[in-house]
Amino acid sequence: MDQFALIGASYKSAGVDRIGRLAWPKTEIEDRLRVLAARLGVPELAYIGTCNRIEFIVAGDESLTAQDCRDALGDVFSDVLAGDDVRHVFRAWVGEGAAEHLFLVASGLDSAKAGEREIYNQVRQAWSAAKAAGTCGPQLDYLFAEALRAAQDVHKEIAGAANVESLADYAVKRALAHVDGARGRVALLGISPMTRHAGRALAARGLPITVVNRTYETAEELATELNGEACPLDQFLANPGPIDVIVTAVGGAEPLIDLAVAARIAAAAPARGTLIVDLGVPPNVDPAAGLMNGLTRLGMDAVIADAALGRTERLRELASARIVIDEHLERLRGEYAIREASSLIQDLTMQYQRAAVESLRRLPKSQTTEEGLKQWAEGFARRLAHAPLKGLRALATESGPAAVQAYLRGVQDALHGETARHPLNKEKSQ
Repeated sequence: MDQFALIGASYKSAGVDRIGRLAWPKTEIEDRLRVLAARLGVPELAYIGTCNRIEFIVAGDESLTAQDCRDALGDVFSDVLAGDDVRHVFRAWVGEGAAEHLFLVASGLDSAKAGEREIYNQVRQAWSAAKAAGTCGPQLDYLFAEALRAAQDVHKEIAGAANVESLADYAVKRALAHVDGARGRVALLGISPMTRHAGRALAARGLPITVVNRTYETAEELATELNGEACPLDQFLANPGPIDVIVTAVGGAEPLIDLAVAARIAAAAPARGTLIVDLGVPPNVDPAAGLMNGLTRLGMDAVIADAALGRTERLRELASARIVIDEHLERLRGEYAIREASSLIQDLTMQYQRAAVESLRRLPKSQTTEEGLKQWAEGFARRLAHAPLKGLRALATESGPAAVQAYLRGVQDALHGETARHPLNKEKSQ
């Protein structure tokens, strides 16, 4: 698995604000992947961007080093790093460590809110974006498929193990506290897993929802589900009307709600003011807007700080999920060892086939009776059993007797299964 490297920055190493400045706009991901892959000289590259992390997953050959990739990213993000050592901001993993980290990310176990599930779809979208960019090949296809399979099993394992919340639950909690039992009007800006989650939870509490989106038809679909109303983005920004709570999660490099839009929201705000929960990365709302009278802005830094509370205890509750990850890594290790040895296995199979054909060709016609073929089979089987002895001695030297025993048990299991499936054996057992 040495072909894999993963270089990532999270809120823990880079801070929430810097993550927002490091994140790639969704509309530019495919082009940027192609440019960065060419710059790194790697055939396969994917990018995961969420509200609290960015990750670059690279697949190349044995010459690939995580430090080379990290240094290149330091050059790409030199303006954001502003002289900081790239090693302090970006962490790096290689081989099995890279696979393990991706499994933990996909399953939500590395998230600020441990066990949250929104990131599963974000990882799947990252895989799709790499495919669309042409920077995803067989190695990343295999790794992403295994990571998502591990995440699914983790989610099954923890379904009833703990009350796992998502970052969107923070928005729900703060919105309900802000309206304080009233039927306050809520606007969802942008349609994402987090705004969908928040909208469903708030609609279930009886709050009227307005779904705001650039594509009106998409807004209409979600508004119908939530028994709310839809509004085009331009119309909302020009005339927001009285809004109690705004939950926003829109992709884009520039703030969606600048100071001019914020002033219009503040002017129309109800007596209790307008709460804006900004889940955008980079921020959807100019941070200065939170200083206006009538507005309260809560950005991702507040969301992450809330999510991190009790994280250690939550991870303890999810200990069984960690076991699931380890089981998937063990299986991946075995399967990847076989994949890496596939050419040798194929060559060995062909040599066995040639030896069998040549041995049969030399068999006298007088021995082609059932008894003669049985004797030939017994002799040839002894030859085949003798052939791997040199390899087994090397295995014992490298890995010890336990590895040899495990190999032989696997061979025995395979042979027993093959014997049970053989039609002659079925006839004899009837």
